[in-house]
Amino acid sequence: MYNRMLDPLQKALINLFKNHNEDEDITLREIAENIWVRHPQTVLNKLNQLVLKGYFIRQGKQYRLIRESLDDSFSDIIQLPVFGFAQCWHQGKRVVDEYTQENIPMTMALLGTNNIENCFFVRAKGKSMEPKIHDGDLVLIRQQSSYEPHDIVFVEHGELPKLKKIILKDKKLYLESINPEFDDVELLPYDDAKVIWVVKKIIQEM
Repeated sequence: MYNRMLDPLQKALINLFKNHNEDEDITLREIAENIWVRHPQTVLNKLNQLVLKGYFIRQGKQYRLIRESLDDSFSDIIQLPVFGFAQCWHQGKRVVDEYTQENIPMTMALLGTNNIENCFFVRAKGKSMEPKIHDGDLVLIRQQSSYEPHDIVFVEHGELPKLKKIILKDKKLYLESINPEFDDVELLPYDDAKVIWVVKKIIQEM
């Protein structure tokens, strides 16, 4: 039995992938032709909706069906809050004060972890962390008291939320961007900055 909240195109996608050989890649255009949809973008939108509903997971650019109906277990569906945007740049707005919190349903399989204590999502904004993090990506953050040098962290710098690496260079701390087109920013002694959150998962824009 399909979820009665699914629309006909979503049901058609589940039925198509149920009979699809996962070892063979299938393009959005091919999917559109199979379910009689004119635009591949419509397919992409519907697949992303099904990811959020817990029917599919996204692996790179490919989608995999993980359950077909309400008869399958949904016990691994969780709700995590999304707190606005975090800048992949050097300017922005405060997360909590200027953006409304929402919740997003997510599967443990998609997160790749069952340790979700003190976790939440932000959406990346900007290009300074490309190619690792792209504008619009969902970024899973875990609040914790320490981080490793290779970690990407969620830092509040001057009360602005940013996704950066923190590096030590010439005995000074810097906020480092992955994209070489962006300069590093020195963390000065009088800067209002704190790092208590670490990036645990990046989910491509959906």
